[in-house]
Amino acid sequence: MTSDARRPADDHDPWAPHAAEPAPTRPRRRGLFVAALAVFAVGVVFTILAALTPFVLGRDAPTLLYLGAMVFTPVGFLLGLLYAILGSRPPRV
Repeated sequence: MTSDARRPADDHDPWAPHAAEPAPTRPRRRGLFVAALAVFAVGVVFTILAALTPFVLGRDAPTLLYLGAMVFTPVGFLLGLLYAILGSRPPRV
């Protein structure tokens, strides 16, 4: 590229955002991430408790622990996937 082929300094890139305009802010889905993390963590705690109960009490774990592990862990995982999918979409114009 030679100096003759350069654009004048006042000719700005039409695709670049204008410096005077603030960048449009997108609403962040931080609440969905926190909810996914909390629900998944509860499911992991239920799983650990269900696994340790036979060693601590010497009998089978209550059904509530197994049900909690089977409900909270996959739901938290699916919420995390939803957060990742929604966060990867391009912004609306």
